[in-house]
Amino acid sequence: MKFMHVADLHLDTPFVGMAKQLQVVQKQLIQAPFLAFERCVSIAINQNVDFMLIAGDVYDAERQTIYAQNFFLKQLKRLAEVEIPVVVGHGNHDFLNLEKAGLSYPENVYHFDQQEVTFFDLKHKNQEVTRIYGFSYTQRWIQERMIQHYPVNPQETDYTIGYLHGSVESLQSTKGNYAPFTVNELVAKNYDYWALGHIHQALVLNENPLIQYPGTIQGRHRNESGDKGAYIIELKQGQPPKSRFISLAPIVWQEVRLDCHKDWQVNHLLEHLEQVLNNYQEEADANQQSQLLTLILENAQRLNPELQEQIAQDQLSLVLPELNNHIPFVAIIKVQMQMETNFDAFSYDAGLKNSYLEALEALVDGSLYDEVTKDLAQHATMRTWLADLSKDADFKAEMIQATQQLMIQTLGIDAEEADHED
Repeated sequence: MKFMHVADLHLDTPFVGMAKQLQVVQKQLIQAPFLAFERCVSIAINQNVDFMLIAGDVYDAERQTIYAQNFFLKQLKRLAEVEIPVVVGHGNHDFLNLEKAGLSYPENVYHFDQQEVTFFDLKHKNQEVTRIYGFSYTQRWIQERMIQHYPVNPQETDYTIGYLHGSVESLQSTKGNYAPFTVNELVAKNYDYWALGHIHQALVLNENPLIQYPGTIQGRHRNESGDKGAYIIELKQGQPPKSRFISLAPIVWQEVRLDCHKDWQVNHLLEHLEQVLNNYQEEADANQQSQLLTLILENAQRLNPELQEQIAQDQLSLVLPELNNHIPFVAIIKVQMQMETNFDAFSYDAGLKNSYLEALEALVDGSLYDEVTKDLAQHATMRTWLADLSKDADFKAEMIQATQQLMIQTLGIDAEEADHED
């Protein structure tokens, strides 16, 4: 028996936050999840799988666009035309609103339509039968341990699969908002496979039985780097399961590190950037996957202060090559300076060192950030254009890191220089 395990399509993701000069990238990103799932369906058809299992978060939000719903239905109908069943449920992003009518799915779709654990039995062409247990979210958070409602495998079918959109938590956890479970709880059910959703990185939690997340099909931001896709799973009686990763993402986020030298001027930096772009363009052309790069300038304290200031002001983006209609494309979407410092620089002044460490602690634990952004976050105009700054974890982490680097840049001494002084 062979099936496709995919999750977290996140159709309708807006991909906000791109700089003005990268609007063409944003347009490509908005289409990327659609292209990825279309390819997923094509592979499922070509591989003649027995069924497809979609483990939650088909859409990015509870309210979906007409375009996304129409697209999804068309893909389901493609599978229906070749008699491939689809098992689908809802996650925390696209949770079911039981007060309004849902989509009318094709006959090949088995839809978990309630927040109670139920099951479907699928009979395959070779007459084997697979039972799939699962449920859908009807609210954004589920703190209940839904795993407790899954029965131990009754051994009534050839194969038993658990579908669960949730996150791993300890048994003592009181903050698990996404149907928390432990690996031991899943193993104890004695199922042949656990098809998980919610985590956006491909991740194997257990080998036997095989318990895994396929991750999302398209990275949504630079923290979701690397290739994304789905699994094709093969189950045979008396044999260990086979799992094969299928690449789907049209666009891949990557992190590139460049070690700065003390004698570098702007021309040296641009020469190395050109080499980075050329290398990644070759990779993009070979794999037919566009690349979005976050450039980390390591040991940036070695650059002269004026150049550091210009990089911090995003002046590099003004000289990077403009994107054209070439697909796949490569673009640097963010440049970060990473400073290394030698804290022996504070040895002559213990008071200065203590003040620095106290400020750093307040910065990292978030209290200083909250204090600084409080008035800005409460301004009427800023509330219109920005999300709640206190709740935007990515923005907060980025601002804390940038401030920390500025402190190091202002007070620190390059470790290499300190060694020479000794």
